[in-house]
Amino acid sequence: MNKNIIKASILSALSIVTSSAYTHNEKTPEQFLNQQENQSAYLLYFNSPEQKAHYSGLYHEKIIDASHNAFKLSLNKKEYNTILQTGVIIVEQIIAKPFAAPTLPKAMKSMSATPTSGAEVLTSIPNFPCYPTVEETHKRAQQLAEKYPDFVELKSIGPSWEKSQSIGGYDLTVLVLKNKKRNKNKQLPALFMQSVLHAREYTPGATTLRLAEHLLENRTTDADIHWILNQREIHILLIANPDGRKYAEQGLLWRKNTNTSYCAQSEQDRGVDLNRNFDFAWAATSGSTDEQCASTFHGPVPASEPETQAIQAYVKALFGDNRGDSLTDAAPLDTPGVFIDIHSFSRFVMWPWSHDTTPPPNAAGLSMLGHRMAAYNDYLALQISEQFNAGGSADGYAYGELGVAAYTFELGSTFFENCSNFEGEILPNNLQALIYAAKVAKKPYKLSGGPQIVDFRLEGAGETAVPAGTPINLIADVHDDAFGPSLSGVAPPSQAIKKVRLTVRKQGEGRIQRLILPPADGIYDSPREKINYALDTSDWDDGRYTIIIKAQDTTGQWGVKYAKYLTIDDDASEQNRAPIANFTPNCTFGACKFDASNSTDDKAGLKYRWYISNDATQFEYFGKQIEFVNRRAGTYKIALEVEDANGVRANKEVTMDLPGTVPPVAKLTYQCNGLTCEFDSSGSTDADGQIVRRLWRIGSDDRFADGDVKVTRTFPAPGDYFVSVVVLDNHGEYGQVIETITVK
Repeated sequence: MNKNIIKASILSALSIVTSSAYTHNEKTPEQFLNQQENQSAYLLYFNSPEQKAHYSGLYHEKIIDASHNAFKLSLNKKEYNTILQTGVIIVEQIIAKPFAAPTLPKAMKSMSATPTSGAEVLTSIPNFPCYPTVEETHKRAQQLAEKYPDFVELKSIGPSWEKSQSIGGYDLTVLVLKNKKRNKNKQLPALFMQSVLHAREYTPGATTLRLAEHLLENRTTDADIHWILNQREIHILLIANPDGRKYAEQGLLWRKNTNTSYCAQSEQDRGVDLNRNFDFAWAATSGSTDEQCASTFHGPVPASEPETQAIQAYVKALFGDNRGDSLTDAAPLDTPGVFIDIHSFSRFVMWPWSHDTTPPPNAAGLSMLGHRMAAYNDYLALQISEQFNAGGSADGYAYGELGVAAYTFELGSTFFENCSNFEGEILPNNLQALIYAAKVAKKPYKLSGGPQIVDFRLEGAGETAVPAGTPINLIADVHDDAFGPSLSGVAPPSQAIKKVRLTVRKQGEGRIQRLILPPADGIYDSPREKINYALDTSDWDDGRYTIIIKAQDTTGQWGVKYAKYLTIDDDASEQNRAPIANFTPNCTFGACKFDASNSTDDKAGLKYRWYISNDATQFEYFGKQIEFVNRRAGTYKIALEVEDANGVRANKEVTMDLPGTVPPVAKLTYQCNGLTCEFDSSGSTDADGQIVRRLWRIGSDDRFADGDVKVTRTFPAPGDYFVSVVVLDNHGEYGQVIETITVK
């Protein structure tokens, strides 16, 4: 299908230039930055999550790192002056280094997929053991195919650029998961996801591989996963930009592929931004460029790169074409399939359009599913063009060309995310979002409109076999308004819950019971309802049962199924002692480790869930030991929830003052003699360090400028004037005061 309205006309064919092989130069991110022509590092400060999100959208391609209160941008002087004139707080990074660069490994001799004889083969990115290398990723995928041959298929869908030039490189590998015996020759509703389209983003590649491992390892014990592998196909393009990834594995901030046909004069700037190279709305916005050395170079023509060509061909064959030629043509509401392009960072769940600020024709369905997935990872949900201005994107192609429900995830808070945060917070929360996406893949535009079961357990049994008649409470929270935060502030519509249906099936015998569950408060009249139902198993025979619940709202829309296994065994022990939740903190400056090893239970199998919050934020972590990086001192609530193998929970909550940096306090006084005023910031204080820099913005100034403790200004005429001073300390913190003065 040709969406001719927005495609640029192609005046000449692409000439492929073959280049000789190359070797890496070892560079830190700072050295890499310094080699960019006339580039320097600048700190752009923000004071709220909303301002952070706004800046992330405006300057995404320039961001090279982030902290709790600032982005580090790579800019030339012209770009810096343009941003400075908007009145933001931005400074050249010369007085503080709150960003830690990774320690780099020794330079690799070659980027070939086959290491030279005797060379050390790294299994993970140096200093980041949770992120496997390209080679280790492919090795683990092959091991999955060998271990689970009835559920895994590996497909090579095309070459990377280097492999297409016979100078090393890799095959682009898709890992396909489904029950092959049960569904031989059947095409099932599909979830396709890809990662590492931008090479420097560490978390996405590990996330997709770990999802595959999680699904396969838990297929016999998790009823939801068992159902997904029977009823869905999961297609995972593990590393979409493997050539560029090999640069990023050395700690380099590499974004594009490695095509030497473009920007030949600058090795570190060569290549094409693959997420601007897709054949939909290509070069249609200012969010990409013809400048070959720019980070958003979209290529000479649409889909010029072999990586892009391979992905387009694969997803088109997988999903087919479900949308008309006009930009206003909606895909049918029963269109199957979900496409997810996983990136980092910014903590966003986004959907098309990215090239146009108008809502897409399937806006309601896209928004609904986006907000539903964001409920699991607590990311901001938004249409991409609310933050970014980009044509030629992967999700734009999937939805614009094919009509598939398409999304981009931006994981975490930095490109080189630390492993403790990845393991404890990013991975478990996003696994749940991706599992939900697989569930709705049959009809994502419709099924996502139904209620979600946000908490479901069998208290008294859990994952443990119990005798018939054991007291078991089916506990669930049912939400029709389970949405992540919306950037626009407007959530999708929600309705009251109408009913919650329970179905019980015994393995080998089919359905044995179906009933409507009563709400805990006696009446279904709200978008949020609780279920606490005593499950009577007194006459149940020994065996494994599947307990399935699903909910319907007052519009008649059903949500997806949620299932648990329950094993009845009259020889099993009925006794269970409730667990006790306990933990110990170990805090240093700006970070705390929390250890729940002293939580107790009468049997193995405790699960650990943490909620850490202050007045502005809340984070959810998983695991017996976690590390929380707070950076800034403050008062936090630390809540631990443990659940034993029988589905019984216990909680402990404490309020703690966590150590960390304290922002300086800006103070401003002034004296005027006619039109001349002296401004004094000497009363500014810093409780845990020293003030090392002051920025002033006075009167008609359109920007902040460096100044001394005291500054003098003569105004052109009497009147009211705006005055602001920003004080920065040696920890990278800042304080600001703004006043309006009257000059007589």
